[in-house]
Parts: sequence; structure tokens; C-alpha cells
Amino acid sequence: MVTRGAADGTSSMNGLALRDAVLPASWRGHLRTVDRALGKCDVDGARRAWESAHLAAVESLSWEGLIAAGEAYLRIGSATGGRETAEPAARRAYFAALYRACRENSFEGILRAAEAFADLGDREVVEECVGLVELQADGEQSRRRVAALIGRLGGIPMGSY
Repeated sequence: MVTRGAADGTSSMNGLALRDAVLPASWRGHLRTVDRALGKCDVDGARRAWESAHLAAVESLSWEGLIAAGEAYLRIGSATGGRETAEPAARRAYFAALYRACRENSFEGILRAAEAFADLGDREVVEECVGLVELQADGEQSRRRVAALIGRLGGIPMGSY
């Protein structure tokens, strides 16, 4: 079970999250390889590295790697002029991340998923995420972060769920 920190909205870690925090996240190295390959205009190498990163993120059982994998796939799509074709893969990674964040009762994870869906222009999912993250906002700082997200997204009404 994940418990919430009262003052700042952070979560204390359960055993699985603690393991992932202590052990190096293998997906991070693969994502660095994606960016190096993109820097060399090696799109095929970036895609191969992304596949490894995505698999490692799925195996990690945390939401962070899935958000990062989705963002990396969008970078690959942008590098090839096909961001729109990259969006479905990023969307799947973001939905998996949102599921994991909800399962962990992670304020930060749900907020990051909302921001990721906002980057895709998916207002309907963002609104659902805002409703979920409002349930997790238990301190003034976390409520300010939700309000800031809503402000950036053009005023999705708070407390409408």
C-alpha cells in the first residue's frame, strides 16, 4: 500500500517502488541510446533502442519509464517528420503509465500522465486525469500544482468530477 505525505503530496514507497528506486532503471540507459542515435540521425538505431527501452519500462512495473518511453517515441516521430504516426504508440505507453500511477495512488504519476496526454492534444483524457489527480491532491502544494496544470491547459474546471 502506498501512503501519502501530508505536507508535500509525495508518496512514501512500497517495496516494489523502493526496489525500482534503488536499482538502476535499465530503461534510462536505453533512452540515452535513443537520444544519441537521434543526434547522429540514426533513426533505425533509435527505434531499436526504443524497443529495448519500452520493454525495460514495461518490466520495471513503475509508471516513470512508460512516460519516458512515450516521450522518446514522439521524439523519434518528430525526427522523421511523422509525429502523428508515433502518437498511437506514445498514447499506449501513457495509458499503461496512467494505470500504474492509479494503482500506486501516485499523485506525481497521474499528474505526469495528464501532462503527457495534454501534449498529444487529448483533452478528454486530460480531463479524466485531472479528476483522478484532484482525488490525490491532499496538500496546498499539490493543489497548486493541479491548478497550474489546469491553467496551462486552458481552464478545465476543478472539482467537476
